[in-house]
Amino acid sequence: MRAEGYKERKEQLAGWPVKIVSYKVGTTYHVSIHNQEPGAWICKREGSTLDGAEKEARARATELLSKTRKISAT
Repeated sequence: MRAEGYKERKEQLAGWPVKIVSYKVGTTYHVSIHNQEPGAWICKREGSTLDGAEKEARARATELLSKTRKISAT
């Protein structure tokens, strides 16, 4: 199977810069949210609709990022 409709975009969630990646394989939509700086993924979700998968991924990423402390270099 081949991925269809691949999209990347940058946004802010809970004050953190993130990259949201979405695509469809077969009948399943895949969404992953990555931290922009180190490039590590924060969460991944799948769903039968793009909106549903993205909504779940955003909620989980926001929950995790809101618990993360920012340490400023002084």
